[in-house]
Amino acid sequence: MSAALTETRLVPLDGGINFRDIGGYINNQGRTVKWRKIMRCGHLANLTDADLDVLEEIGVSQIHDFRRVDEQTQNPSCAIRAEFVDDYQISIGDISRFWEFLFEGELSAESSHQLVVNSYRSCIQVVIPAFSRFMRHIVDNAQGGSVFHCSAGKDRTGMAAALILSALDVPRQTIIDDYMLTIEHYDSSRLIDIVEGHLRDAKVEKWDRSWLVPYCSVHQDNIVAFLEAIDAEYGDVKSYLINALGLSQADLDLMQDSFLHP
Repeated sequence: MSAALTETRLVPLDGGINFRDIGGYINNQGRTVKWRKIMRCGHLANLTDADLDVLEEIGVSQIHDFRRVDEQTQNPSCAIRAEFVDDYQISIGDISRFWEFLFEGELSAESSHQLVVNSYRSCIQVVIPAFSRFMRHIVDNAQGGSVFHCSAGKDRTGMAAALILSALDVPRQTIIDDYMLTIEHYDSSRLIDIVEGHLRDAKVEKWDRSWLVPYCSVHQDNIVAFLEAIDAEYGDVKSYLINALGLSQADLDLMQDSFLHP
């Protein structure tokens, strides 16, 4: 078996960013999520020619890019031999509040953390149009391989992964653990360096790196807030998938038949 097809959490790509497979998890019925069917990552601007060959060998047939136009322009995706769906244009939270808190001298590690947690908690309605289309594509591409991503592969991508794994009836703690793997597979210090460059450009005179960590890394509170907000509004994630995102029970059954081993 080639390295590309080996059952590993991290997909071996030279230019991959936080490029992970959500296979291998065991759901509440004891069924295992298939490997190399659904993968999550950060932007795809750094892929090598060899990486493109790997994705073709894996059988990736659809790429889902959640980024805004400005993000896509800054780091355009490489020419992967697959169908691109890149008009979701998802924004999570209001980044301007971060700058307001900073300029007003009210930002701290704790207030920054709460801003991010609240953005996860308050977005469950805003993301419905994008995630309903995304989940429909995942269902319709059940026989192929799907990759979904944002810039760092942590926030928008983390929510999408949580929805897919919930649809596959994977336990919540496993979903949270998958979300937290970004800490192991993404260098948040590089993103902090970039944000600090923006602060210097904006003539901000004082900040602490600890204030930037909540935006540049992940915390369990984030994904828990997202899932608990869904529970509070819809009862559970399955009801959200059906009543908000428009999937049917037949769609969920198809996903489980396609993405889980018997």
